[in-house]
Amino acid sequence: MGTSELKIIVITPVRNEAWVLDAFLTCTSSWADYIILADQHSTDGSREIAAKYDKVILVDNDLPEMNQAAARLLLFREVDKIEGDKIVFALDADEFLSEGFEKTEGWQRIVNSKPNEIFCFKWLNLYGDYRHALPESGYTEWACHFESSMNIAEEYDRCERRAVHEMRIPCLSIERAEYIMIPDIKFVHLSFINLERTRNKQDFYEVSTLAKLVQQKSAVTMFRTYHRPTPKMNTLNGEVGLYCKDNQEYDARYLLSNDDGKYYIDEILSIFERDGIKKYMKLDIWDNPCLKAAGINPKLPWRYRLLFWYLRKTQGGAESMIVKVVDKLLKRIC
Repeated sequence: MGTSELKIIVITPVRNEAWVLDAFLTCTSSWADYIILADQHSTDGSREIAAKYDKVILVDNDLPEMNQAAARLLLFREVDKIEGDKIVFALDADEFLSEGFEKTEGWQRIVNSKPNEIFCFKWLNLYGDYRHALPESGYTEWACHFESSMNIAEEYDRCERRAVHEMRIPCLSIERAEYIMIPDIKFVHLSFINLERTRNKQDFYEVSTLAKLVQQKSAVTMFRTYHRPTPKMNTLNGEVGLYCKDNQEYDARYLLSNDDGKYYIDEILSIFERDGIKKYMKLDIWDNPCLKAAGINPKLPWRYRLLFWYLRKTQGGAESMIVKVVDKLLKRIC
């Protein structure tokens, strides 16, 4: 499969992404040579959507639960089957390269790159109307030029085993690789198009993280990790478009999500059925309307009720010295 010529490959884990997958594959097919999807038990038509696109290689992720490092390892094993040098972009299905990226200096730097050059981008997290976004975070490694002789899966397996919040590519040592910041291309992220879906996904990540921890974390640490105050939105200069070459009938800019992420709730319920609820009392997730609708409304111990009240009240000032001292004391008892 493939030739010795440089290929652009996108790798993407998929699990019930029908709300955005058509837009993602339409846009990404216009610039990538291969799009490798690892589907994990999708039930919403994602597999049928993927089958419509010639550039898609669909592989099965048969893991019963979420393990993002394992999913990416599966994707890299498929990448290794493609001959020659390759530039690999690790995108999620709700991420797009910003409109006009193909005209940027950054893109020319990427397509004319050398092996072991790793490219770092910023996220642009949009909120619904394509005119507002979260403040930009720092650069993250999301693409790399791999030479043909490299066993990418082996490299990734050596450096990454985390089930959540994993690295997307094998981050090679500074002695072996050059890290390059790309300021003129953004990863446009649509995760916050539907806030109900975002809440359900976040609660699932929280439960899944705690389920897999060997060394348990305190309720304070879990809250501060997953419950951050929403910062003031940035107003953008005009709408942000999504790249969609040679397809005038498809305008992904106005993609809206009607997907509320109820399947994340099903995942949570499955974990509760296996482990029981007591282990997860330390998580501040119990006001989730979807959990309540599913009959999950446990009577929390008083110490957790008081703790969650305090954590929410101090959410905006978690970096202050006083709050940090109180947090440290509370970690010993909760």
